[in-house]
Amino acid sequence: MLALAMVLFTALVLVLPAARALHRATRRIEGPARGWTRTAAYLLLAAGEMYLFGLVHMQAYWGASPRDACVSRYDNWDGMHGHARYWPLERKCTEYVDMVPAYVNPLIILLLTGALSCALIGAVQLVRRRRRGSPTSL
Repeated sequence: MLALAMVLFTALVLVLPAARALHRATRRIEGPARGWTRTAAYLLLAAGEMYLFGLVHMQAYWGASPRDACVSRYDNWDGMHGHARYWPLERKCTEYVDMVPAYVNPLIILLLTGALSCALIGAVQLVRRRRRGSPTSL
């Protein structure tokens, strides 16, 4: 529940102002390249939000040790795990129990791949439009 509240809070405080700034910054781009550029930026923002969601799950009980968090959430702790990895996001209670939901890391990769793809398509669209608009020199 804390993770959802944190993500919603950051959406209101960080993402909405970033979206407004993005619209202002991309007004000068013409044609379909603007849409691709905006989509790439939105996907990048969504990847950041998903990373934050995973971080909140890793630190769900701030101030509590990983042992206490694992015992209270999953009733399981083996002592060999508990260290945090920040890419890919991981904090294990046991060999098979991870505090970060399994869908977080693949979704971050998918969103980043989509952002890169949209940015490349937007760049290609922009180059094509500029080539068509400029006179050819021979």
